[in-house]
Amino acid sequence: MIQFEPITIKHLQYIRNIYNEYVKNTTVSFDVEPATIDKIKKLTMHGDERFCSYVIKDNNDVIGYVLLSPFIQKHACYGTAEVTIYLDVRYGRRGIGSRALEFIEEQALASGFHTLIAVICTENESSIAAFTAKEYQMKGIIQQVAYKFDRYLDVCYYQKLLCKSSDKVVAKAHQ
Repeated sequence: MIQFEPITIKHLQYIRNIYNEYVKNTTVSFDVEPATIDKIKKLTMHGDERFCSYVIKDNNDVIGYVLLSPFIQKHACYGTAEVTIYLDVRYGRRGIGSRALEFIEEQALASGFHTLIAVICTENESSIAAFTAKEYQMKGIIQQVAYKFDRYLDVCYYQKLLCKSSDKVVAKAHQ
């Protein structure tokens, strides 16, 4: 059974292992060196409760994580967050990422976010498909922003408006 639990210190090593698999073997992450526990802590524990982070568990085993992060750290962008999902590579293509996305969208709405942004390497076809299936729209591609595995990589931005601009959630975000 898939469950979501707020990330704590006890989860950081599991998250690090999942993340570093992507760092070493894929273009999903633009990092080229394995992440330290300290770096994982900074990525997942923002100190602002609105930017929530959760491990994804299957029968008490940590199989991934999902988080909201600051997109642009300016007050006018208070209602926007970046959404990130990483799954243990053995758990891909089972619909878990889609469930995680639905879950984090609910958390985002409850926290007063209006817009979610996914930043995805254009080679990451499975993430693009997952976000597209959840009504995220591609808003742009920036070419050659990273260099990994002896080639330049492009990044695309996918966006989802969680509510209409007239909804009360937006007003809540700006209070």
